[in-house]
Amino acid sequence: PKIDCPATICNNNRPAHNDPGERSSQYAAETACRTRYGPYTDWMASMDPDEYFVPMGNHNSWKEVLDKLDKEGRKVLKFRSTRARPLLSTLVPTYDEGAKECTHEMGKQHNQCLIKSEDKTYLETYNCEYIKSPKPERFARAMKQFYRPDFVLSHFVHYSTVTTDLATEKQFTKGDFIRHATTNSKTERFVDELKEGVLIHAKTTVPAETFSRETMCKLNAPEHCLVGIPCPDDFPFSDKLHKNNVFHNEKGEFCNCWMNRKVDNYWLPKLKDTLSKVGTG
Repeated sequence: PKIDCPATICNNNRPAHNDPGERSSQYAAETACRTRYGPYTDWMASMDPDEYFVPMGNHNSWKEVLDKLDKEGRKVLKFRSTRARPLLSTLVPTYDEGAKECTHEMGKQHNQCLIKSEDKTYLETYNCEYIKSPKPERFARAMKQFYRPDFVLSHFVHYSTVTTDLATEKQFTKGDFIRHATTNSKTERFVDELKEGVLIHAKTTVPAETFSRETMCKLNAPEHCLVGIPCPDDFPFSDKLHKNNVFHNEKGEFCNCWMNRKVDNYWLPKLKDTLSKVGTG
């Protein structure tokens, strides 16, 4: 149900900004959700509209994966997060007089800016990861989590800040006092991105960010190409080299991301079928 939240402050500025990220409205809403509904559910998660949690491998539902977590005795399932690239083949030209890169005048001299096609879903458009799974450990910083609310007493967007382990007084720990209990491998772990599931973060690439593709979407370019040009599925990923723009297909042509084939072959057809029935009774 929709619940109006009295906290209204919300920005996503970077840590070094003069006014760093202050999302008290998000913190309040998440805490209210856990407090209200935590006692009535086994697992919870807070997610943005552009975040897709996709079961992988032989799993076609998260219940299967979470049942396995319960058998392991774990209480938190963590997901590494990277920003997916919008597939170049799904984008369409656009103008925006409010952005200097995308004006009609600029379009006379350069390629037009691009935007998501209205007949494509966000999942279809952004099904290309510039960091191939399994993602390196460094992408744990902005993780997302599924968690058991009977174990996690306070959750803070990306992290379980207070757990029942942490809230236990030392005198009741029977000598097994763990100061780093919020990262206890016995109670939490990262998802297996190839066999269990993955997070696809379809954060919008705005039209102005596509302007630089003329110079950046090619081999040995000095900066990232922000539109997706798929690499062959079997092309190896190197975290040390991906910033150098050296990935290429069998013809030697530039590529910079990898498509999720389970999304392409299984989940997208199901999504399209479901959407086709919306409003049909």
